[in-house]
Amino acid sequence: MVKKENKKSQVTIFIIIAIIIVAALLIIFYPRININIFAQKSPQGYIEDCLKDDVDANLLKLENQGGSLNPENYVLYKDNRIEYLCYTNEYYTTCKMQQPFVKEHAENELKASLQDKSEKCINALAADYESKGYVVSKNTPAVSVEFVPHNIRIELTSNLVFKKGETTESYEKIVIAKKSDIYDFTMICESILNWEARYGDSAPESYMYYYPDLKVEKLKLGDGSKIYTLSNRGTNEKFLFASRSLSWPAGYNVNNEVVR
Repeated sequence: MVKKENKKSQVTIFIIIAIIIVAALLIIFYPRININIFAQKSPQGYIEDCLKDDVDANLLKLENQGGSLNPENYVLYKDNRIEYLCYTNEYYTTCKMQQPFVKEHAENELKASLQDKSEKCINALAADYESKGYVVSKNTPAVSVEFVPHNIRIELTSNLVFKKGETTESYEKIVIAKKSDIYDFTMICESILNWEARYGDSAPESYMYYYPDLKVEKLKLGDGSKIYTLSNRGTNEKFLFASRSLSWPAGYNVNNEVVR
């Protein structure tokens, strides 16, 4: 009986020692394995992280300035240069469209702003792979930007090829998607501009009736300019633009009567 108990005790000790050894190995090696796994990002993840700050900053600028990064005809409001998308400098006349295709214009603005950074990101990705022993071939990236419902689609075509021994990885295109309501904003913006150009004003409440998540604000300035702010009630994302249409001189009301 004593021998059996000794054997059981020895087995138990061996099991405990084995558990301690396995635990020690996990403590020593697991963090390294974990770090290595997450350090090796996919090309798409690498490019997405590389472009993120530029995409966010330029998008915010576009949305605060009527879809242009460098507005030329604008009204200055709260340090923002908000572009006139429909404008006339005359009184008693409706405005003329300055940007009839707001969506396409904003897409091209964002696309142009990302071209240089995209090339730098592709070159940095290639250098990273080359440092790991890969042979890399690539083209200068062609960038395309498209606004779609609830998203921005950014596509880089660079024909990336990574070769190492018998392994080959090919990426003709890298596609990045970013959540945004700028598609809806630009579509509603164009509709409002049509009203401004035809009738000299618009009715924001009609848009909010059909789109419950949308908030439309219209601020009238002393010179007859109007600043529109479109926003999503849930996300607080905003799009601002300006119009000057069917304005009256100071001291006159809408019926062209002198106000004393």
